[in-house]
Amino acid sequence: MLPVLDNDALREADRHTIEDLGVLGLVLMENAATGLVDALRETWPEARRVLILCGRGNNGGDGLAAARHLVNGGHEVDLLLLADPEMLSPDAKTNLGWARAVGVEIDVVDTDDLEALENQLLGSDPPDIIIDALLGTGLDRPLAGRLARVVDLVNSCPVPVVAVDVPTGLNGSSSALPGPAVEADLCTTFAALMPCHCLPPACETCGDVAVVDIGIPPSVLEAGAQAWWVQAEDVALLLPRRAPDGHKGSFGHLLVVAGAQGRGGAASMAARSAVAAGAGLVTVAVPTPVVPVVDGACLEAMTFELPADQLGEAAGPGNLETVLTRMTAVAAGPGLGTGPGAHKVLDLLLLHWEGPLVLDADALNMVAGSLDRFSGRSGSTVLTPHPGELGRLLGRATEDVVLDRLDAAREAARISGAVVVAKGYRTIIADPEGRVWINPTGDEHLATGGSGDVLTGLIGAMMAQNLDPVRASIVGCWLHGRAGELGAEIWPAAVPAAELPALIAAAWTELIDDFGD
Repeated sequence: MLPVLDNDALREADRHTIEDLGVLGLVLMENAATGLVDALRETWPEARRVLILCGRGNNGGDGLAAARHLVNGGHEVDLLLLADPEMLSPDAKTNLGWARAVGVEIDVVDTDDLEALENQLLGSDPPDIIIDALLGTGLDRPLAGRLARVVDLVNSCPVPVVAVDVPTGLNGSSSALPGPAVEADLCTTFAALMPCHCLPPACETCGDVAVVDIGIPPSVLEAGAQAWWVQAEDVALLLPRRAPDGHKGSFGHLLVVAGAQGRGGAASMAARSAVAAGAGLVTVAVPTPVVPVVDGACLEAMTFELPADQLGEAAGPGNLETVLTRMTAVAAGPGLGTGPGAHKVLDLLLLHWEGPLVLDADALNMVAGSLDRFSGRSGSTVLTPHPGELGRLLGRATEDVVLDRLDAAREAARISGAVVVAKGYRTIIADPEGRVWINPTGDEHLATGGSGDVLTGLIGAMMAQNLDPVRASIVGCWLHGRAGELGAEIWPAAVPAAELPALIAAAWTELIDDFGD
């Protein structure tokens, strides 16, 4: 997995490498520039004319060093320095001298007069590529005034943009889009990914992201990481193993508690997903009127009847406590409803079930504002909220959660003692210790009713097969997202949730084919 570091962690990694390990800052800058130029040439091999916009910090120093390498490689380079040369950082000032020595054309631009920049960008002969080396990762406020105008000019120019570290206008530590920001086609980040590269909406301005090795040891980066970007090869290693002599009892028994009348599809899709994900046995507890729906939709699953009132809502848990003694894991919530009977069922689960538990949908809504109810559980717990549900759990507005889903997921995990799967584009998996895993698979093709029910069954099946809650969530989210991507090849708008279980099997097969069993 790739480490994801925030501003403070990256600064500490830089400091340790320079001060404790004795690697010169100029060496790191040189490595950064070399990687930047290599990425540019690989992506646009035909580009010859490059315009570089530099600020006064080390970000600008990277741009100055890159200019030297580009000129030496035969590119035509124009460099606009939007800063007083005397105010450059020491390493940037050194690279300014070296760039001039090899013949880089450098114009110092007065930010009060952006006519030269406007002529370069919007004139009749624009460059082939723009390199944005204006600001570093630590911007702490929205861009305004002249710099905002510079960003507007860059975004108006119809040529590709390469951002150094992060697009100007973003804060590396944040997924937020606070104001105007450069819309990059390629972002070269040095040493490690940052939250802005991984999470929306900030990631949507980064384009493709290339991580450049600049000489900071991997052990230093790992030590500073509190978040990780999940890769396919990581998931392949985490998949549950199936012994050749295994039988259905070897692979767990999952109980799915779900499906009020009119919502039997939710229970059925969770069950079908669990079967496809390898649970040895699946039992679905639903109100009596819903039993025929599940029996017809998932032939492999058994059913347990919950007493129902005249509306088909769960009226109580019945003998569910006895059923629990045969289970390996429980997944509850899809289509369950929030009436008195559903509350009784959930209360019984929280009181008597000490094994692995996955809660989604209505089960989450019934504990809104009471996350601490989970903190005393002896068994592992996974919560899978979408932003609205996560907001209700925390007592926050949905809009606030969307603005910083990373912080919301960490807070919910800390309060509950559970692993929290904060669903959405780039789903976030947070554990109670503040560690985070970011899932790269899945997109808008999963934005359809029932998709979350499939994920609930999938994670539940992984936990039934004795995967710990983090591992189960990583595998479940990756397979679910990849299934959506595969389905998008057939359904261009949205993948019907009922098709996802078969696609999960295809995603699993793909991992085995690519990385071995």
